Amino acid sequence: MTFSVWLATAPLLMLLSLGPGPNNFTAMHNGMQVGATKAVIAVVGRNLAFSILMLISALGLGAIIVSSTFWFSVIKWFGVAYLFYVGIKTWRSAAMILEEHESEVGTKVKRGHLARMRQEFFVAIGNPKAVLLFTAIFPQLLDLSQPVPMQFFWMGLTFCCTEFIAAYVYAMSGKQIRRLIRSPNGMKNLNRGMGSVFVAASAFLATATRS
Repeated sequence: MTFSVWLATAPLLMLLSLGPGPNNFTAMHNGMQVGATKAVIAVVGRNLAFSILMLISALGLGAIIVSSTFWFSVIKWFGVAYLFYVGIKTWRSAAMILEEHESEVGTKVKRGHLARMRQEFFVAIGNPKAVLLFTAIFPQLLDLSQPVPMQFFWMGLTFCCTEFIAAYVYAMSGKQIRRLIRSPNGMKNLNRGMGSVFVAASAFLATATRS
């Protein structure tokens, strides 16, 4: 991939990453609880999932998933169920204590990086729209006169980097919201609001189609 082609592609990938979606809402939620730095570290889980999906697409299996009603539905309904699960647990959680190491996600305390990475991973791997992105959009950005595998690699690497940037933007917005709400009751209402967002995201994902 030439530098000029990459320079034209990178802004588009950045815009795709900045779009509102389940993973960015997860980053916002984590930003509210544990701050932007830890929220961004959790994106390692998201990018691991996206790397798997990009590899599947590069091998041509993504086209099979997109064209198969069964496999597309399997991925979609897994994502719907997981987002709904996260939303309900977040809604039912008690008011969060405003201490960095006493934050809660749902009804279970998650203090480690691995727990947040795992959450980001499952949200990302259960989103069939990501398969559509890597299968339908990435190929349109390829220069067929150049080696395709390396172009796909650099686009994938760039996309993973833009995901870190997008997560930071959402996490910082979550952190700022947290600063405005200090009372336990206010944090409880905020937590319920985020729970509603996850449930709404699951409902939106349920409408996803292959077209």
